[in-house]
Amino acid sequence: MIVNKTLILLSTVIFAITMMSCSSQEYTTAKLAIQQSDFSKAAEWLPKAMAVEPDNPEIPMVMAIEIHAQNEDWNEMIVLFDKAMGINSEKVVEIRGAFISVKEAVSNYVEFYWAKEFNAGVAQFKKMQDEPDKKQEYLELAIDHFSNAALINPADANTHATLAKCYLDKGDNDSAVDAALVAVEKNPKSFEANFGAAQILGRIGRSSEEILPYYEKATQIEPSNSKALRELAGAYYDLGQKEKSIQVFENAISNEENDTTKADLYFNLGVIHNQMNNFEAAELAFDEAFFLNEEDFEAALGMARSYEGLGDNYLNGEKGFEKDLNAASRWYRKAEKKIKSVMIVDIDNKEIYQKNLELVRYKRDVAEGN
Repeated sequence: MIVNKTLILLSTVIFAITMMSCSSQEYTTAKLAIQQSDFSKAAEWLPKAMAVEPDNPEIPMVMAIEIHAQNEDWNEMIVLFDKAMGINSEKVVEIRGAFISVKEAVSNYVEFYWAKEFNAGVAQFKKMQDEPDKKQEYLELAIDHFSNAALINPADANTHATLAKCYLDKGDNDSAVDAALVAVEKNPKSFEANFGAAQILGRIGRSSEEILPYYEKATQIEPSNSKALRELAGAYYDLGQKEKSIQVFENAISNEENDTTKADLYFNLGVIHNQMNNFEAAELAFDEAFFLNEEDFEAALGMARSYEGLGDNYLNGEKGFEKDLNAASRWYRKAEKKIKSVMIVDIDNKEIYQKNLELVRYKRDVAEGN
């Protein structure tokens, strides 16, 4: 098939001329002013053009981009975008020499100006790191840019979440909460929005009951995220739901690859088991924690407390244990040995260990009839 390029070019020219000829005198005057970079004149004639051609979505689009966007009047830009979409979102219009549907043009320019403002906010964050003495000044500027980005594209949950962190850093807790909850509202299926909301609510001292739903949602979205699981387990623990807390900690452990973090998870699991008098399970958890991090002396002391708890059960015949003084003595001796091994290394806390050791020795003496 032979394509006649001359005919195509001629058709394009004719189309453009036809478009110009269909324009009102007011709109033609405004477009010529834009071509001549006389934006004051364009700003004067574009509203007149809209009044004459109320059904032409191109005019509010051009005014939004060439006048209000250039003046960074984002609110008016969005108002005019909405106006154009309301007239005819599917109509092809000419924007800066390109023929494009109103819907596509709005999407493209919203994305462009959102990125412009969001990246400007990120730039202020970097300046905060480079010049910490001007942190407050740059933080205010970052908030301004992120607020603009949120205005331009209110559907972007990440913008609201980032804005929430800025407000929190500023100390404006109410605005931080508002922005964090808007982020969840805009994208309830976003892990970052739900996790961020929970973190902010936690940092300003809201109750675990209020925080819990956001951690639950975050872990539903990313069930293998060990950090979120750890926070969820902590929330359950604070609410007294220890069985649920144990289940979540075990899940977090199975999904964690970092040994130090996994050691912390095992330690917390051991603490809960000790509090529930599950001393055998507690000892296993503390043992894993100490194996993964041999500098975690609290884990070693946790093991000692587990041994002591088992000794108490045998000493008193409690919680399903038959009274057995010999067994009690053996567990107390294991607790003593563990405490002594930690005392040798962790000299700074020797007094604390000594008190624990004296209590265990007293119980052993009781078990042995001394």
